[in-house]
Amino acid sequence: MKNHPRWVIRDGSEEDSEQILSLRELVFGEVEKEKLSDQFWKWQFVDGPDGKAYIYVAVDEGNVVGHLADIPRRFSVNGRVVLGTFSVDLMVHPDYRREGMFLKLMHYATERVEREKGHFRTALTIREETNAGLLKCGWKIVAALPVLVYPLRFSGIIHRYLHFSPMSLLIGGVARGGYFLFWGGKRKEKAQGIQLEEVTQLDSRFDRFWQRAMNLYAVMGIRDQAFLEWRYFKNPVRTYTFYRAIENGEMTGYLVLRKVDLLRFNSAVIVDLLALSDQALRALIEKGIQQGQREGADLIGCMIPQRHPYYQVLRESGFLRSPKKFLLMVYRQGKEMVSLAPETWYMNCGDTDVI
Repeated sequence: MKNHPRWVIRDGSEEDSEQILSLRELVFGEVEKEKLSDQFWKWQFVDGPDGKAYIYVAVDEGNVVGHLADIPRRFSVNGRVVLGTFSVDLMVHPDYRREGMFLKLMHYATERVEREKGHFRTALTIREETNAGLLKCGWKIVAALPVLVYPLRFSGIIHRYLHFSPMSLLIGGVARGGYFLFWGGKRKEKAQGIQLEEVTQLDSRFDRFWQRAMNLYAVMGIRDQAFLEWRYFKNPVRTYTFYRAIENGEMTGYLVLRKVDLLRFNSAVIVDLLALSDQALRALIEKGIQQGQREGADLIGCMIPQRHPYYQVLRESGFLRSPKKFLLMVYRQGKEMVSLAPETWYMNCGDTDVI
């Protein structure tokens, strides 16, 4: 593959991190400012449980003007552990756009992941231009992941638009009454025999739980103790609240929540959710709602595949559709072709670096 006369593509390293972060600030600006931290960059691209990220940079006379990375991620595919990746941070300096850098970075990444014997690459996208570029490179759209929201403080949500407290309180009260008139009767009774506990340190029950959970869905990112510790307890700039469900002394599910701005609202987000039974699932969702209320959030968000069973359970629990959705896109590389059927995949915010 030929390079452009102005720039070349090569593997990146920690030595490039300062320039990569400068490029990120230029391209993405104020979006997710915590990702401009050196600590976050090292946590994400160097210290991951499945190995260092594969980093690709476009360089012009020593200056990083383009970037793409694949974070190695083990997946359970029909019960077998295989290597995949999560592709992130495709960035092109404004002065170097429309020169084919997008395509060349993608082709370079494909060759690198093939050398590492990766089976497939995944990406969560929201921008139309990114979707079009990936489709041109041979990626496939697997599933839509809509963001569902559960309203907690109607006055806070209305105030986001009106900026007038008396009117926000009035309209919020009317909206709250209408919502609970329609949805209140649909909430099922609390599950019996489920013990919920907050987790501040992981133990061996998490690996035992994962051995039972890994076959729930045909394609799912590994969620063993090592991954969960890295993702939620070792993040240097983000804080999460972690609950697990216990039935008869054994762990049967967990939920991870983070307080954050979502859709420019004061929100809590269900980042990760996995359960072995419907009772544990519903109990954890209810616990997440209660935690969001305690933290003073206006709403709770959750990104979930529309074809996944959890989607319907969340809707039955009072979660509403929002206009925001991500697309799960996959590029298959290995000889063993991973399924592209949307109902076979389970992904949520915990599989990404978004929240």
